[in-house]
Amino acid sequence: MEYYEQYVKDNTRKGNRHLANSFTQFKLFIGNDFISPTAITENFCKRFRQFLMDKFNGETPKDYYSRFKWALNAAEADKYFQKSPSANVLSKSKPSVRLKENLEVPDYLKLLRTPCHNEEVRAGAIFSCYTGLRWCDVKKMEFSDLRNDLLTTRIIQAKTGQPVVLTLHPIALAIIEQQRQKAYLMEGESNVVFRLPSANGANKIVGQWVADAGIEKYITWSCFRLSFSILLQDENVDDATVACLLGHTTTTQVRKVYRRHRPKDQSDVIRKLPSPDGQSQSTRIEYI
Repeated sequence: MEYYEQYVKDNTRKGNRHLANSFTQFKLFIGNDFISPTAITENFCKRFRQFLMDKFNGETPKDYYSRFKWALNAAEADKYFQKSPSANVLSKSKPSVRLKENLEVPDYLKLLRTPCHNEEVRAGAIFSCYTGLRWCDVKKMEFSDLRNDLLTTRIIQAKTGQPVVLTLHPIALAIIEQQRQKAYLMEGESNVVFRLPSANGANKIVGQWVADAGIEKYITWSCFRLSFSILLQDENVDDATVACLLGHTTTTQVRKVYRRHRPKDQSDVIRKLPSPDGQSQSTRIEYI
């Protein structure tokens, strides 16, 4: 346990939470502050992997277990093991059963016009829609991260070690100005841009707000990031640019995760099929 904890301290990079979160889940799994290296066997590793897959969806269990394997590989190099017990236990992702919903352009407009009983959540959510930032990144945002129309995020590019810098959309800029004025009027002015509740609390508020807007979709905060990516791709923005805006150094996640899984409108797609004399598919066609 102490070795793993020290490994996390020595190797965690700013903006990358996977290693620290992996250690947190490991502690929850063993339910103790100590574990002997002899207790970490191949079967133990399989049980820990299953623990993660039972708890998380998507790439998260794979990411967390991969960091655990890193620590064991380091322990092998330091002679704690002759061979890492996780060597034959591969990392696995867990595809979500439910396809994540995304917002379309009309949905964006509905949300812009619909009030919410928590204006901080509404402002933060719309900001996410126009920046692709996660809830955790929005919650930590400070006014000092902003300069003119640029936002220096707390997302660190793995390849360069530099933070991702975003050019803000006019709507995002208008939200920042509104939040700045609110902060100025409040006693004990804070540098925090958005005063958000917990992730679960924010998602409950988002669900009610989306329903009030007449949007019949299951929308959580993570859907805003997906929607940001999809709408940019709909406008033929290349994968490399979208990946950069999301803070990724490759296009893998854009092509695998942050892409359109559902057609915008099936009727529009069907009408693209050929018809005689350029007639639309709605025209009645006689067959001989």
